[in-house]
Amino acid sequence: MKTLIVRGLSGAVYVALILFAVLLNTYVFAVVFAILSALTTYEFHILTNKQEKVAVEPFFGAMLSLLMFAVFFMLNIACKENLELIDIIYPIILILFLICPFYIFIKEIIKNKSSNPVNNIAYTFLGQIYIALPFAVLNIVHVRGNSLILVALFVIIWANDTFAYLVGSVFGKHRLCERISPKKSWEGFFGGTVGALIVGYVFSLFVGELGLLQWLVFALIIVIFGTLGDLFESLIKRTAGVKDSGNIMPGHGGFLDRFDSLLFVVMPIVIFLLVLRTLWS
Repeated sequence: MKTLIVRGLSGAVYVALILFAVLLNTYVFAVVFAILSALTTYEFHILTNKQEKVAVEPFFGAMLSLLMFAVFFMLNIACKENLELIDIIYPIILILFLICPFYIFIKEIIKNKSSNPVNNIAYTFLGQIYIALPFAVLNIVHVRGNSLILVALFVIIWANDTFAYLVGSVFGKHRLCERISPKKSWEGFFGGTVGALIVGYVFSLFVGELGLLQWLVFALIIVIFGTLGDLFESLIKRTAGVKDSGNIMPGHGGFLDRFDSLLFVVMPIVIFLLVLRTLWS
């Protein structure tokens, strides 16, 4: 019971933070999610550094994530509001972001004690592609779209996870991918799908940017790619030999444990919305 209470409280704080950041205004969103992007990238590198012959600089990866987020944020703000100050700051941040990869290569070339420099370079770039890029792309949805669509994205992810856990716990018999995640079942997957479709239907009643069929496709994209993201994070943890990516959230693990589905969902959802031309203001 104590564990459930702790898990419930930490989960409530997490949900409140996400909704607060998304719904308040664009600049609060940018600050909160830029920090979350940096912290998640930092945690990722701490996790992958547990392997032999991997020694990435977590702080550098986190700072690079901040720069990528800033580049995307300012680009989208400039497209929407054309602020003169951003016209000055944006090129500076973009140049810093573009020269950072050269630092990675140079550091590994001149480093005296590096057991496998190629591993370090590969994991540094993986952190940016896997974590920093999806967080940065969220700016397209929030700045140029409707913040309620971003709320729906998170709520449907949470609904999918919750229904999958509940149905899988009770009825789960057929393993989804036992080699990577022994507890996940096909019953849980379909339970999560039903929960996500129900929430998608509810959003179709209140958010008019998408029609009913489009909201259902929106939910299905989240289910499919969210499940893949969950499995990929499980693969990373299994490779590193750990149960949770971190312990920042009691009962929930680390940042990567919380955002694993989101990281795989963002890109296909943004492509879907762009095809529907709902993100072009």
